[in-house]
Amino acid sequence: MEQEEGTREILLPNWKGSGSHGITIDQTDDGVFVKRVQRNSPAARMGVVREGDQILSATVYFDNLQSGEVSQLLNSMGHHTVGLRLQRKGDKTPNP
Repeated sequence: MEQEEGTREILLPNWKGSGSHGITIDQTDDGVFVKRVQRNSPAARMGVVREGDQILSATVYFDNLQSGEVSQLLNSMGHHTVGLRLQRKGDKTPNP
C-alpha cells in the first residue's frame, strides 16, 4: 500500500480501547486527532504516535475474534467506508 508523505501505519497489539495504549483522541471539524499521548504508555514507548497526529483509518485483525464479535463489529460500522482484506484458501464455504 502506497502511503502519502508523512503518513505511517503502526501495529498496536492487544487493543482494548485508545486509553489502554495511552492515547486520548479528539474530534474536530477537520477529523479525528491524537489529543494526548500518556508518558510511559505503550504508544509513547513506541515513539511513533505524537500529539496532533490525525487518525485516518484503523485496521482490525480478526485472527483472535469469534464470528459473533466480527459480526458485531461489522454491523457497528453503519454507513462508513469499510475495506476488507480477503484471502481465498480453497472452498471453505459453510454448508447450509
